[in-house]
Amino acid sequence: MEECTLRLVYHPYMQKYGGKVIHQSRDAFGVLEIIEDRFERSLHFGNNAKQSSTDIHIPARLVLSYTRAMAASLLFTPPPQRALLVGLGGGSLAKFLLHHFPECRVDVVEVRKKVHRLARTYFELPDDPNLTVFIEDGAMFMGSASPDFGDYDLMLIDAFLDDGIAGDVCGVPFLEDCRMRLSARGTLAMNLWSDDVIRASDLLEMMNDSFGQVLRLPVEGKDNIIGFGGPAVPPPRELNSLSPRARELADALDVEFPAFLKRLRKHNR
Repeated sequence: MEECTLRLVYHPYMQKYGGKVIHQSRDAFGVLEIIEDRFERSLHFGNNAKQSSTDIHIPARLVLSYTRAMAASLLFTPPPQRALLVGLGGGSLAKFLLHHFPECRVDVVEVRKKVHRLARTYFELPDDPNLTVFIEDGAMFMGSASPDFGDYDLMLIDAFLDDGIAGDVCGVPFLEDCRMRLSARGTLAMNLWSDDVIRASDLLEMMNDSFGQVLRLPVEGKDNIIGFGGPAVPPPRELNSLSPRARELADALDVEFPAFLKRLRKHNR
């Protein structure tokens, strides 16, 4: 799809979704809006759902609970040397990884060129030598990348449009391509939405077929469910052994890893 550069007309003091509209435009996929509410700035795709949020004063902090839940993948994987993000949004997860793991190379695949531009302009996505952004369809990227491109220790799949999860990542072929590109110590985390047309339970079953097992983490108070798969993901009976690591990561990364570990034990018996 070609990018549409039409800018929507709005009053500079327009209020929407509980905050002030500071940007409103449209591309070939739909509406893009940025809302500022006191110390937070959020990206919306034409509806109330926050696709991404940033703390204006602490850009590397993970504001939204589902992004922090996706970071629970670090419970299973040693400090990543190479990470892949499918779906950029405002760049919250990319900024988090670059800040806390400065040796990690972060590749991001984002199909919407304008989303990348907004992440740079409004969400402080850095110009970092360890960050590479590919403007490409996620499934095509995974299916066409040469084996020489290398493997990833961490994959974070957060590919959403205005009406739910992007269809190109909802299938066994995409998951199989991801499995083939995970390192021997790798973990994949996928953001699912339980209210989606494509049921989260179906996607979790596909993940289980591809990875041999999957752990699920419902996000408290939200419709998001995070699915974890990959060589580093332990069977449920071994989750208790991760308590020391959860406390260590919580102190280092300012994320509630012990609470996520407790929920993982509850929902994966």
